[in-house]
Amino acid sequence: MKRNPLLFLSAAALLLALLVSCGSSDNTETDSTDGAVSGDTAATETTENPYDPHLPAKDYGGATYTFAMAGSEGSYNDITADATDGDQLNDAVYYRNEYIETTYNLDVQLMWCGESGGDITGSAMFKTVSQMILAGEDVIDTIIASPYCQSGFAISGYLLDMTTLDHINFDQPWWDQNALDMLSFYDCVYYTVGDITTIDNRATAVLFFNKKMVEEFDLESPYDVVRSGKWTMDAMIANCKLVAGDLNGDGVMSELDRWGYTFWQDGLYTMMHAGGATVGAINESGEPVYTAEDTHFIEVYEKVLELVDKAYSFNEKMDKNETGTNIFGSGNALYLWGLTYSIINMRDSEIDFGLIPYPKYDEAQETYYSNANAYTNALVSVPITVSDQERAGLILEAYSAKGLELVTPAFYDIQVMTKSIRDNDSAEMLEIIFNNQMYDIGYFFRWGNTFSKVKDGLAARSSNVSSILSSISKTSQADVQATIDAFTAED
Repeated sequence: MKRNPLLFLSAAALLLALLVSCGSSDNTETDSTDGAVSGDTAATETTENPYDPHLPAKDYGGATYTFAMAGSEGSYNDITADATDGDQLNDAVYYRNEYIETTYNLDVQLMWCGESGGDITGSAMFKTVSQMILAGEDVIDTIIASPYCQSGFAISGYLLDMTTLDHINFDQPWWDQNALDMLSFYDCVYYTVGDITTIDNRATAVLFFNKKMVEEFDLESPYDVVRSGKWTMDAMIANCKLVAGDLNGDGVMSELDRWGYTFWQDGLYTMMHAGGATVGAINESGEPVYTAEDTHFIEVYEKVLELVDKAYSFNEKMDKNETGTNIFGSGNALYLWGLTYSIINMRDSEIDFGLIPYPKYDEAQETYYSNANAYTNALVSVPITVSDQERAGLILEAYSAKGLELVTPAFYDIQVMTKSIRDNDSAEMLEIIFNNQMYDIGYFFRWGNTFSKVKDGLAARSSNVSSILSSISKTSQADVQATIDAFTAED
């Protein structure tokens, strides 16, 4: 999510202190304004707690509060933790939940609902949750699922407008302002993301680079190029062309040779978004509009097509042979597509790597956009079957605020930064990446299946994007209108 640097200036040190203090049972004062505690100043000086959501005292009598979660037992989970185990992220989750349960006299539970996948209404989770909602069962209080699945819930009329819930303040730093800006229909918020979970950060695209290869080919520091605003697709293409080479001299580029760029097919979505190309957007009236037929979308497609040229870019999904060789891991690629959780997976890699955001379309583009993956990401919503909506709003606000205080620093500053990132420059780049996540409404609703068709076109290295868009134009426009109708229909 978009992060406030001031709140994270010394987040790792603060978190360690908090985890120690949370080990005792007397930790319920954290959400109140802290008075100065020394000498005569105690009565006159106060320090505002930046994590205090200023919520009223409530006692819910031991009631159960249930999160419906995508996945199955053993899937990634930072919503609940059964006990402390010395892992700082797990322990932060545990102490966050202990605080919520103790402060509000609640029993927080997690319900695994199956994969939420890449289909807006066909996933196991959509079917499981829909059955409960259609039956009118007040069983779940909060849904955490992929943007695809959440879009299916929203268009089916299964979600509350979260702006109507008491106690939620979307101006607070624990809610992602990028998501709110890009996903709000007619000033209504049916799903969003914030510090209630770190899955959104884990599923954000990053670009790895091989430091040794940068030195070997005397390339300008990738960090400095990003800082200068000159990190563009043309710059990346030039570097890829420079380093690519037929190492074994057989006249055929294969996984045994040296490449400029290797990527999984989802990297094609990433590259389109990095250039500011979206399938959909919310206009000034709060209305969803289709943007894939705009001139800029086509221009970005053509530039990405050049970037993934077979002469220097290797598509790990489409181009690999049976060996499935990891080219970047063997030291034979300059750049590698990945998501943030890939950083954690690469902490033991022998390759000396750094990370940067994906390049802009050109220097005129003001921002480095980072794709929020629709398949592995997670958004938060509230089903219409919730009877105690006041409680739902209060707990979501409390959960998110305490998540910003405890869980996000444990993930970001400790698990990613301290344990995985190898230099301060990469940490700076990750700030840029998280502060500029791209939430594409048309991508999430799969209007006309546009992005999948575009991805397939790029994977096949097809230059005929106009034909691709023309073939799905009517379907896409119909899908947009159906979305508008769903959110404007009278009850």
